Amino acid sequence: MADGPSAREVVALVIRGSYNDRSSMRTALLRRGARAAAVTALAVAGALGGMANADASSGARHHHGPKPIDIGIDTSGIHAQDDARGGLRTFRVHTDDAGGRQLQLLRPHHGVTLKKIFADLTKAVSRMPVPTAQGITALRDEADAPGGAFVTPKVSESFTTRVKPGRLVLLDFSAFLKDPAHPVFRVIHVHDDNHATLRTSDRATVITRETPAGPRFDVRGLHEAKDPILLHNAADELHEMQLQPVKPGTTDAQLQAFFDKIAAGKPATAPFTGPALGLGAVSPGGTVLLRAHHLPPGTYALLCFIPDDKNGVPHAFLGMHKVVVLH
Repeated sequence: MADGPSAREVVALVIRGSYNDRSSMRTALLRRGARAAAVTALAVAGALGGMANADASSGARHHHGPKPIDIGIDTSGIHAQDDARGGLRTFRVHTDDAGGRQLQLLRPHHGVTLKKIFADLTKAVSRMPVPTAQGITALRDEADAPGGAFVTPKVSESFTTRVKPGRLVLLDFSAFLKDPAHPVFRVIHVHDDNHATLRTSDRATVITRETPAGPRFDVRGLHEAKDPILLHNAADELHEMQLQPVKPGTTDAQLQAFFDKIAAGKPATAPFTGPALGLGAVSPGGTVLLRAHHLPPGTYALLCFIPDDKNGVPHAFLGMHKVVVLH
């Protein structure tokens, strides 16, 4: 096996979003609240099953709501409208940046300045565990995270999520990781609301939850690359759902062995074969419907690299990964 970077170097590079060993690992380092979300699988499924009427697919009809919000994100910045209605909204995200881009939505709480948000985000993406934990802890009461998108020129994404009236920050998180001192962002002023909800019948569903062994993905009915994926965060912390292509035959045991070797400072060869796609950070209790357009069939790992607020270790290192084969 090829020599790999040290544990400290890989954790730093993962946090910085620049680890590349024939692959690309990106992160969303945000955190919100210690709000209880002790929901059983049956209760979650029942609650979600009672929702109705919205779709994130590009071909879906939107008879009962406003048209999707289109967002372009590339090296020149973020391109989007200046204001929008709130409630359940679909965001269509695309890029022409060959390296791919990560967009993250943030809605600051009342009275929280963007200067404060970005200052704590800067701590959260630092290379040292203590500032990282401090930044994440500070952020948990400062903003909601309604989702985001990992996109490439070949794979654009749509996601449907609920946004409240107020300032909605569209943050180029890829650019932020490279230069936190100069955040690239755009603010949409959100007003009004609507009463539409998400329909979950016949959906591939991913539930993020806490378990005695640590945070985990609970995956149901996800078999096709074309399937829209409904993610519900049933945990008491913020989670993301990266879709990272991996070598055929890769298992979760092999992924954990890779992360364990990296954490121990041992040589390791990454199983990743391409840039990350998927869904950005979602707050506790949040539900988001994602469609990755033109996602190639293959083997993928669902990953969450949001770090633990006590030790700064990304959740994937703690076992939050799930291999799926999409046809």
